[in-house]
Amino acid sequence: MEDEHSLLERVQQHDQRALADVHDLYFDQIFNYISYRLNDPDLAADLTGEVFLALIKALKRGKPPRTTLKGWLYAVARNLVVDHLKSRVTTVPLLDDLISDEPSLVEQAYLSQIKPTLKEAVLKLTDEQQDVIALRFGQGLSLAETAEIMGKTVGSVKALQHRALASLARFMPVEVNLDG
Repeated sequence: MEDEHSLLERVQQHDQRALADVHDLYFDQIFNYISYRLNDPDLAADLTGEVFLALIKALKRGKPPRTTLKGWLYAVARNLVVDHLKSRVTTVPLLDDLISDEPSLVEQAYLSQIKPTLKEAVLKLTDEQQDVIALRFGQGLSLAETAEIMGKTVGSVKALQHRALASLARFMPVEVNLDG
């Protein structure tokens, strides 16, 4: 697959195949991010479609992404999520993907007991803290990518991540009883 810079140049030149390539390359990532934040696959699919529609609209207005497709798409997705969350009374992010792929039986028992508590703890974070947790740990993005998407410096994302993790630690119980 070509690098993002070449793909961005093709998009900026209104290459129709480039739009299909962008969709193929980034759809799953954007969908997963939105789904992670909203815990609603149907809504996530709708909003993901809106992200790619926003790209087409930006091209028609003569305002395509300038430096990075991935960052631009995530920024649009983040804004759509924030707008949606503001329109709702409560926020319900998805934290199911924060656990490893193949935990042992003991880890599975622990995780099944701790997961609801972790979800509750994440809900106590600010929207920005929830975003940084979702982007860094849910999506596995780098500090630089997260900073670009959130419109912050790498240093401020590090600080925000540190505060989010510290808050999570305060909200979590010291010990979980596995004996039932």
